[in-house]
Amino acid sequence: MPFPWQPGMTITEDRLSTSDEQKGTAPVTWTSATAGTWQQVDVVFPVPFASVPIVQVTPQGNIPSVGGNTTLMWGVSGVTTTGFSIRALRSTAFNGQPFGWTAS
Repeated sequence: MPFPWQPGMTITEDRLSTSDEQKGTAPVTWTSATAGTWQQVDVVFPVPFASVPIVQVTPQGNIPSVGGNTTLMWGVSGVTTTGFSIRALRSTAFNGQPFGWTAS
């Protein structure tokens, strides 16, 4: 479980191997009816953070090609100590566009 470093803590092997980073993937789907609209997927952290983390989200695979006709936009909203939301828009239907995320 992540924990914050405190002044005066002794450096130990266990403490050095502990990370306050969490990561995962979340799929976003667009049907023919929802293509071109913003969709939201809520992510819950496996372990709550002691304070609000910084979250980074990046699409994985199946990204529209350069010069193609498909648009993909995304952002992060509602970050708390327990999770966040991925909001994404894709101009074409697609089942399960994966987004990788990291929080620390």
